Amino acid sequence: MTGAAIGALLTVIITFIVLIAIRFHVGLSLMLAGLVGVVMLRSTGAAISTGANAPFSSSADYGLVIIPLFILMGIFAVKAGLAQAGFDIASRILRRLPGGSALASLAGSGLFAAVTGSSVATVATLARVSTDAIVKAGHSVKLAAGVVCAGGTLGVLIPPSIVLVLYGVVTEESIGQLLLAGIGPGLLTILAYAATIMILVVRTRRATAGTEDSLLERERAAADDASRLQMDWLGGAFLGVIFAVSIGTIYLGIATPTEAASFGALAALIILIVRTKMSQLLGAVKESLVEAIGLTAMTFLLLAGAGVFTYFLALSGASTALVDAVISAELPAYLVLILCLAILLPLGMFLDGISMILIAAPLLHPILTGYGFDAIWLGVLIVKVAEMALITPPVGMNVFVYSGTVKEVGLGTAFRGVVPFIVADIVVVAILILVPQIVTFIPNLSGTS
Repeated sequence: MTGAAIGALLTVIITFIVLIAIRFHVGLSLMLAGLVGVVMLRSTGAAISTGANAPFSSSADYGLVIIPLFILMGIFAVKAGLAQAGFDIASRILRRLPGGSALASLAGSGLFAAVTGSSVATVATLARVSTDAIVKAGHSVKLAAGVVCAGGTLGVLIPPSIVLVLYGVVTEESIGQLLLAGIGPGLLTILAYAATIMILVVRTRRATAGTEDSLLERERAAADDASRLQMDWLGGAFLGVIFAVSIGTIYLGIATPTEAASFGALAALIILIVRTKMSQLLGAVKESLVEAIGLTAMTFLLLAGAGVFTYFLALSGASTALVDAVISAELPAYLVLILCLAILLPLGMFLDGISMILIAAPLLHPILTGYGFDAIWLGVLIVKVAEMALITPPVGMNVFVYSGTVKEVGLGTAFRGVVPFIVADIVVVAILILVPQIVTFIPNLSGTS
């Protein structure tokens, strides 16, 4: 890199950080910072041309059609009450296990995150409801904070995952393979979180044994409340139908990811029509479309901003220089992998998962595939660690959002609550590195390419 390119890169990074600090939208911050760099390296005219063309070229990929379709599918499912049905069924099934209310909240967070594709939105939406349910069952707000903040990250791996779709687009890897590859790690993460919850609850129960209003008694009372709920088993069945239509068809090779997303959206719409009163149907569909448009616009604004920023990185030679520097250092392959994954953690201080993937994936993917790592396995690892960053101290975004929503819970308490789940995440990542077949098993069996 030339001296001018290095100066431009430093200026762009500082500009981006300042814009984020004054609460500018991440997508616009990426775009403006990238344009500043283009002006410094080329000219104002080149920056105007880039601002006009780069957003279009970065969002005109046909594969991106899957994003609004998956978003619409998820919102239709929520409006049809399927997320609540899944939560109620989980409460009924898990009520007799240690920490049943916390396990049910974990399941609800995972469902909601998978539907919305946003970890931060999941935390903001479910923080109060889940915290009240967990505390009512006799558990601490510290546990509630950990469950909600960590549970929001589950949607990054559980299909349909918008983050995995975007990773596939920016790295030109198979979206169908990535979606299927997320199933095994997603289930492993759920098991790790559930085991963490039960261990924490059992330890707390032992510490409070013998008290008049023991944790066990309150937990049983909450379980009795859950058992009296009228279960919406049909809603749970409908959830299974949507998953089978949208993900099962990809696995069987019957449909492409885009076709499967359209089938899923259509199935969700039909279910919404079936489960909604005629007098309320038009309003429900209208609200769903408006919400889907908003989420899609937000996602594509991030994509457009990342397109301009990525163009600047290519123009400055920073991308090529980084790849060349890492490869020429001749470090052990797995050391490079761990260092590249660790780079993602500081990004969680000020970026959400989608933004991190749009910025980091184009840089890390060529470096790591150059060492011979499987591209689909890499994609799942990078996406998993990117979401881990949202609960990692000192500035995990999910924790700040939670503390802002549940105002009586301070940041210190919330961060202490997520620590056991960070340990669980580290264990999961280590297992995925040691046993890559957990990621690749389902894609290898599928009929998709």
